[in-house]
Amino acid sequence: MAGLLVVTQACGGLAGLALAADKAPAEAAGMPNAATTMTRAAAQAGVLSCAARIDQVSKFLGAGNEVSFLLLLPPPPRDQRLVASAMEIDNKDVPSAYASAEFASSAQGCGASYETVTYWPGKCEDVVAKAFSKVRQVQALGKSIATLDTGGNSRIFLMPAGTTGCITIKKELL
Repeated sequence: MAGLLVVTQACGGLAGLALAADKAPAEAAGMPNAATTMTRAAAQAGVLSCAARIDQVSKFLGAGNEVSFLLLLPPPPRDQRLVASAMEIDNKDVPSAYASAEFASSAQGCGASYETVTYWPGKCEDVVAKAFSKVRQVQALGKSIATLDTGGNSRIFLMPAGTTGCITIKKELL
């Protein structure tokens, strides 16, 4: 049975928890020290082989901010299937931020990708100048979505939002 796990993490604490999935016992193996709430929740749901990668990504995306998240859990055995997450990141420097991440165990380790979506008040050209001035602009994705190359397997896409806003979408494959 697939399930959803919804959690709000307020500055490292657990503010609310609703579980609509089969619970599997978490084992200490694979759990990083000082694991995030998202890592602990995934492990408790039976996702152990990707615990270190989930911890790495959730710490990077949360970076000291308040994070609410939802885990989309596959049917058991969860440790051998794709697990996805959706996050709302409450950051004082950005008006609104959404992130998603996917994790998949393989013989080579745990593969992952994440995507952040952020709304910025202001035209995309101004957002690039203010927030991404050192990032190289490359060929546009299509007619209206600009692309920035941050190096490696990471790109930032800038999409106009009406006449006065910009949405940035950062995508990285780990």
